[in-house]
Amino acid sequence: MRLDFNENTVGCAPAVVRALRRALDRDKLSTYPEYEGARMKLAGFYGVKPEQLVLTNGTDDAMKVICETFVEPGDVLLVPAPTFPIYQFFHEVAGGRTERVYFDENFRLPLKPMLKALKKGVRWVGLANPNNPTGTTVALRDLRVMLEAAPKTAFVVDEAYFEFSGETAIPWLRKHSNLIVTRTFSKAFGLAALRMGCILTNEETAEMMRRGQNPFPVNSLALAGALAAVEHAGDALRFAAEIRAEREKLSRWLEKLAIPYVPSKANFILAQFGPNSPEIGRRLRAKNILVRDWNYDPRLRGFLRLTVGAAVQMRILRRELIRLQGLMEPSRGHRAKFWATGESS
Repeated sequence: MRLDFNENTVGCAPAVVRALRRALDRDKLSTYPEYEGARMKLAGFYGVKPEQLVLTNGTDDAMKVICETFVEPGDVLLVPAPTFPIYQFFHEVAGGRTERVYFDENFRLPLKPMLKALKKGVRWVGLANPNNPTGTTVALRDLRVMLEAAPKTAFVVDEAYFEFSGETAIPWLRKHSNLIVTRTFSKAFGLAALRMGCILTNEETAEMMRRGQNPFPVNSLALAGALAAVEHAGDALRFAAEIRAEREKLSRWLEKLAIPYVPSKANFILAQFGPNSPEIGRRLRAKNILVRDWNYDPRLRGFLRLTVGAAVQMRILRRELIRLQGLMEPSRGHRAKFWATGESS
């Protein structure tokens, strides 16, 4: 069981597979993709104009496009920490430098330090919402405060896990010209192998990104899969509803075992199993259950990130964790204190 990459653990909609088989026609494979119709349909799905949408090869490529379009050597990226590392990776490839504002001990994003950092001059802010690896969200009211406090700073809100949280900033694109939202088909829609994503922003910013892109950024199969996925979005939404229910079951189960965890709005839970967490991860792997070990981050020593899967998968995970209960270190207090090491800013 792959519970380490936050993928859809049961697979995409059957209608998507049928669409991909139809797309494997030899005549269709011999021609370059056409994007206008696909852009119109996807824009309608997201509730924006086609001119506001940029097709990308997954969210990673979206961040690459953003950095290649806007980042100059020496520009500053501001991110909460810990977060998805791809923002920093492409920003620094473009010659920029990164500043971090650390979450508090309960993994809430502190607004005042963010606003203080924004005053220093920041090219863009990378905000995964929900955040990876914590599963926490930035309150939309706090996002609005930051957008208005730094109108010359681009705010990239990565909504890869939107289907599990239900919170989006897309309606704000009309009002805030410094807002960029990214979406992916890799999570709830179950198309991680096809690498399909979108950037949503104002028309002028979108046009600048398209001018700097590869003229064929997304392949025909990825387009066919995405178009079928939005036609049958009910499959992804039903899967997301099941995952939300299983997420709550897993949360309550961790509470019964007195294992500290971060309340999540995504399809994963970050839990603190203690100093034996690497061994727990290794023993789960021996049972063909993969989870993400975060001990390489000094602020997340003792933590494992568990992707939430379907009910039968979660029963298997809980069963194996019960067998490893002797390796766990339950919370000694009524509330977990997560930050054990490292400096904050």
